[in-house]
Amino acid sequence: MEGVESILKGKRSVRGFGEGKGRSLVKALGGEEVLFQALESGNVSLLSSVDGISQRMAVELILSYRGSDPGDLLGTEPARSIYEDIIETISGCMHTEEAKNRTCLLVPDGSPGMRERKAGEVFGYLSLLEGVDRSEVDRSLSVVARKSSKKSGRSTFPYILVVEDDEALEAVRRKGLDRRCLVISPEDISPGIEGEMVLVTSGQEIDVEQVPAAAIVHCSAPGHEIIPETALDSFSGMIDQIDAVSRLRTIYGEKTLSGRYVDLTEELRSISGVRRDPERIKEIVEEVRKLVESSLECEIKGLTLSGTEALSLLASSQPEPLKRIYRDHSRMAADLIKEKLGTRRDLFRMKYPLEVDEESMDAMIQGMLGSAAEERFQKKVRIARELVGIVDDVKKELEWARDLDHRFGLACFVKDLRLAPFRSVQGFLAVSGAADLSLRRDGQYQGIKYHLGPVPPDIEDIFPDRSVSDSRTAMLTGANSGGKTTLLMTLAQIVIMSRMGLPVPADSAFIPDISRIFIYKPRRRLDAGGLETFLKELLPLSTMVDEWSLVLADELEAMTELEAASRIIGVFLSELSERKAFSVVVTHMADEIGKFIQCRTDGIEARGLDEEHNLLVDRTPVIGLHARSTPELILKKLEARSSGKEREIYTRVLDRFR
Repeated sequence: MEGVESILKGKRSVRGFGEGKGRSLVKALGGEEVLFQALESGNVSLLSSVDGISQRMAVELILSYRGSDPGDLLGTEPARSIYEDIIETISGCMHTEEAKNRTCLLVPDGSPGMRERKAGEVFGYLSLLEGVDRSEVDRSLSVVARKSSKKSGRSTFPYILVVEDDEALEAVRRKGLDRRCLVISPEDISPGIEGEMVLVTSGQEIDVEQVPAAAIVHCSAPGHEIIPETALDSFSGMIDQIDAVSRLRTIYGEKTLSGRYVDLTEELRSISGVRRDPERIKEIVEEVRKLVESSLECEIKGLTLSGTEALSLLASSQPEPLKRIYRDHSRMAADLIKEKLGTRRDLFRMKYPLEVDEESMDAMIQGMLGSAAEERFQKKVRIARELVGIVDDVKKELEWARDLDHRFGLACFVKDLRLAPFRSVQGFLAVSGAADLSLRRDGQYQGIKYHLGPVPPDIEDIFPDRSVSDSRTAMLTGANSGGKTTLLMTLAQIVIMSRMGLPVPADSAFIPDISRIFIYKPRRRLDAGGLETFLKELLPLSTMVDEWSLVLADELEAMTELEAASRIIGVFLSELSERKAFSVVVTHMADEIGKFIQCRTDGIEARGLDEEHNLLVDRTPVIGLHARSTPELILKKLEARSSGKEREIYTRVLDRFR
């Protein structure tokens, strides 16, 4: 390939992404082939891991590569607004930024068959909710979504790296270890330097006895074998997230190394925090001295000497019984030191009172500290090697958890809003049990049944009124506040979501291959320019549609004299019908329009008011019925809920209807 521009050639441009940033992206990823694979698979995480590429830009690059643009379907701003609301609703079901950005890849795209299969796959995500505690999964995903608690900058460590020569020094610098701990030469070692020493050699001759190091490591060793704690760098500040991944994989019966990573991390940190305390060793030695001296005193007091033994004592030599007591207590002292400190040493001058050999004790302490440091260091290296060995697996498990967040969020979206798969069809559009997304969450809604175009006989049990009219164009009439506008929005949601490859807000839906949606609602302008604006917005729209278009026009009312407005809207409907567009036009002017055009008229009927004076409406339109608006019912509701002068005026208006 000639460059990143060759990958995106012919696609739509991405704001803020130029040739320079493209070259940097290819270099950071390690080649054009890696970039190609990331775009092909929709790997938002990999692209956005590169400096200068935000997650939003990564999404835009993938959409550009795929040639996807929601604008191809969404012909008007209201349609785009519905699409954006759907995306926002789905994103609200997810926790991680990765999952939310992947939601932005759900664009109206692909062939009808592919979209139908994709919707079936998303519907299948409901299995993720079966047999699990949903709240527990939610909590764990919330933890996965947390940002790293790592503080800015690299951690430093209380190590002293003693470099043998320039070769060892250069190796330490290449690994960046010189910025994380003190680096000195053997000549710089002095008694005042505090820290765990590690001798880094290049294989040259060096008197290791002169370097009190916990370990000797060749400069070619990886950084985590020189400073084991650097093995924690891969997921610094993310231990809670990794622990949450382990819980999630356990919930779903998946093998996991994330839990092992957490255990190893805690073990490494606990070992790093343990140090031998010289003062405590001295305290233990003093405790042993007092114990042995007390025993020694008792035995000496009970000692009986013969005349010869007494003369021996006067001659400044030890009689045999005293020598035996000293030998026994010397062994006793050595046994106690071994028991309490793990090393057998002769630390006492056997006399009374008992004295500590300070030189021997200091030598023991230094030996113990060195031995403990070496043992501790080697254990840390073993843990670091295992940690590094499972880093890639843990990264994959983190990616799995973010992917789970996306799939689990979609499953919650489908379940909570009672969505169902759709069927791709040709020549007609039909929905049953349909309701707007905002109404479906609590389950308190009336499902709507509606169709446009010739519905085939094999589903007449769902749409028994299919024979009334097979027109693709309809005027929608009926009760005020009866749900006419909501029906338009529901149809738009269903078509847009089907194009996105998602289950839809209906019990059953039969969706043709709609390529563009036009939603029109007149502006509330009643000034001199209102009619001109209305004509310039509405009539050209009818020239842009074809048999793969859906037109939803709301409240097309008179902007001029009733007869003139009816003629204008009649021409608009004629154009839609001739171009075979699927279209629903809401109007209260059906009678007048019907004088100038033959057009299917559907109606939403009001049945009256309930006991609390709420409007009773059958929200499913009756095909072929011109349903009247019901201002008198609204007036009755207002009359019942008011009093005094206000009630009197409502009553006088109602009298005119009677």
